Amino acid sequence: MLIDQSEIDSLLAAGAGPPAPPPKIAPRASAPSAAPPRPQPAAASTGGPTETVSDVSRLMRLRVSVIVQLARRPLPVSKIRSLSVGAIIEFDRPVETWLDLLIRNHRIGAGEAVKVGENFGLRVLEIAPKRERITSMGK
Repeated sequence: MLIDQSEIDSLLAAGAGPPAPPPKIAPRASAPSAAPPRPQPAAASTGGPTETVSDVSRLMRLRVSVIVQLARRPLPVSKIRSLSVGAIIEFDRPVETWLDLLIRNHRIGAGEAVKVGENFGLRVLEIAPKRERITSMGK
């Protein structure tokens, strides 16, 4: 299930607290006596804070692909076609460099490879702020 930008914006708005009240503007002398109704904030029109919390809870249960990237290098199609078992692709990245942690091809952190039982893992050594991590899921 993919989330769209409006759901990301909703999540960011929910974390920012209640919206600021609209500024009070003095009516002009020539304005009609009954002012047109002002649009209500999105939280008020959707049922209030309870529904917003429910929306945030629903978003938090979504699963997204997490990628740990060793390196990246463009190759011509001719080289890719000629790859065979045992071929080595060289990258311009030192072995001791941290691995990138990506969400939807956006870097949100970095770390080092670790062994977890018989599997690989990533020890996170650098992470982007929450707002950046959430925003990267919607781009």
